[in-house]
Amino acid sequence: MRYVLVLVLAFLLAACTSSEPTPTPAAAPVSPTEPPPTATPVPRRPEDAANAFFSQWQQGQYSAMYDLLSTDAQATIARDAFVRRYTNIHDGIGEQKLTAQATGPADSNGQVPFTVTRSLAIFGDVSESNTLQVVQDPSGTWKIAWQPGLIFNQLTSTNQVRVTSDVPKRGRIVDRSGKPLADNGSVLSVGVVPGQIQDEGAMLQALSDALGIPQDTIKQRYQGGQPDWFMPITDRAEDERDDLQSKIGSIPGVALQDKPARVYPLGSVAAHVVGYVSHPTADDLQKMPAAGYDETDWLGRAGIEAWGEQQLAGTRGGVIQIVDSTGKVVREITRKASVPGQDITLTLDSAIQNAAMTGLGDKIGSVVVLDPRDNSVLALASQPSFDPNQFVIGVTDDQWQQMNGPDRPLVLRAAESGYPTGSIFKVITMAAGMEKGVARTSDVYDCGLDWNGLPGVTLHNWQPEGKLMLSEALTESCNPAFYEIGLKLDQLDPTILPNYARTFGLGQSTGIVGVSDSAGTVPDPTWKQQQIGEAWTSGDSVNLAIGQGYLLATPLQMANAYAALARGGSLLPPVLVSGQAQEAKPLDLSPTTQAAILDGMKRVTSTPAGTAYYAFKDEKLPIAAKTGSAENENPDAHAWFVGYLPPDKPTLLVLVMVEGGQHGGTVAAPIARSLVDMAYPLSH
Repeated sequence: MRYVLVLVLAFLLAACTSSEPTPTPAAAPVSPTEPPPTATPVPRRPEDAANAFFSQWQQGQYSAMYDLLSTDAQATIARDAFVRRYTNIHDGIGEQKLTAQATGPADSNGQVPFTVTRSLAIFGDVSESNTLQVVQDPSGTWKIAWQPGLIFNQLTSTNQVRVTSDVPKRGRIVDRSGKPLADNGSVLSVGVVPGQIQDEGAMLQALSDALGIPQDTIKQRYQGGQPDWFMPITDRAEDERDDLQSKIGSIPGVALQDKPARVYPLGSVAAHVVGYVSHPTADDLQKMPAAGYDETDWLGRAGIEAWGEQQLAGTRGGVIQIVDSTGKVVREITRKASVPGQDITLTLDSAIQNAAMTGLGDKIGSVVVLDPRDNSVLALASQPSFDPNQFVIGVTDDQWQQMNGPDRPLVLRAAESGYPTGSIFKVITMAAGMEKGVARTSDVYDCGLDWNGLPGVTLHNWQPEGKLMLSEALTESCNPAFYEIGLKLDQLDPTILPNYARTFGLGQSTGIVGVSDSAGTVPDPTWKQQQIGEAWTSGDSVNLAIGQGYLLATPLQMANAYAALARGGSLLPPVLVSGQAQEAKPLDLSPTTQAAILDGMKRVTSTPAGTAYYAFKDEKLPIAAKTGSAENENPDAHAWFVGYLPPDKPTLLVLVMVEGGQHGGTVAAPIARSLVDMAYPLSH
């Protein structure tokens, strides 16, 4: 479906009091700001007059052009009308640059052949040949015998330049099964037809009550409209039609119309990923005139809508014509076919995405669901969220302030917010320790309540657990075991553990395409000296070993790190946009290290000592997992859970992070359990 916008650049040439309405531009040109006129030598030859006229035209100095007109030409048109006509045509056709130059000398009759080439936002370069008549005034100075046909051939005082803009349909955003996440639909436009009003006071009261808009504001929005014009007051969602129809639909003067618009069928469910659109602002139109946008278009502002703007928007087309006073086409200047926008297919599964948001409920946090086989993103959820449809019908000041409030509902927490990771980082510490020879599967650790490995410092375990071997220490999340490994790595080289964290993808973008993601923070001696102004200590390494201290990582980064383990040791960028290219980076972990980590993770859900056992104790599907509770600046710890299944050949990975959730095993794990039961049948 194409929406056609007809813009008429009307000019009815009469006396000096003639006026011309300013049209809405068809493309999004930058109106010329006339610089101070440059001094023009008195034309002594016909060619001098022509070249001076062309020079001022190219610079957009229309008033200076008028000074070059003959007395007879100036008698037919006032200066302001002359300037207005050139300006309106410049704006209306989307003119970005104009070149005019003589193509030969004046003939014996004072006619100078010339060519004018216009670079137009929508249509590209348009050239035509013409002839300029030059005459001498009584003083012998050459002047321009101007007439409208010098702007375009066959343009007259009564003909008009008409621009018909052919707006392409915006491409859709769909999930992996083709279900629309962003589509082309309509909103309900509530308006007033001034000539149909019978009781203005009653109408204003009813509209104000139904719409929540002050009566004065409503009246301002339809004042000045012609009797038969539909004057829009506000836009509302389609699901409000029945309610508004019953309240105001029968009131004389009130009209309800469908208005083409972007719609988001899932509302807030996938808002952060899909993003939203709004109309271009004046600043937008100034910055991107070459794209051919106007103020009625939709422009992607966030998420895939912004990232894929060029692909989704398509290419605007249209036609520029000269028409007579009856609307009959006299001449077609140029035409260009529009190109519809292309759909963008995401790897998201709408059902899993919806289940992820439902699982979070009113908890503040994130869910990431991946297919480890190709690292495709099945769900990327963030709570609180927002309804992108609201941006289409218009966001109030109060709504905008709420969206930018302390809970930051516009932020994609799963990819843009960094957190201390707590114990889910321990797989990285275990990998570094085993690969560097400071930890072995046969090692036994004292997992009591206190650890005194640092002089004068006592660190604590989350609960006393007795003597545990390495894999058991991972299962039961024994802090002293990982304090010990962190300290030994520090004594070997304090950069080892930070470097392993980077090998697992922390401290850098995941490489996901379509949404922005945070690099987070991986602290090391250099970072601490530069950022904190202090030297690195063994305590920093010990803290890092359990995912605390200065470490910050996003839920997406941690899900990606575990997906690398699930695949057998290769790090890949998460895939959100179907067809995204990937480059694997090996973790270079030995089979022994990988097997020990997997063994410890399997027991997290399958043995009573496992930290997620009670959330999964009756689960028939085996799952390798890790929980975490990360201390932070808030009173309550962040709750983490990450797991994948089946452990040996995973097809599904789920990560849940709840801000201030306290315990990963009791808060995040049950949410993950519900997702596993729902999503696993869909993942293979």
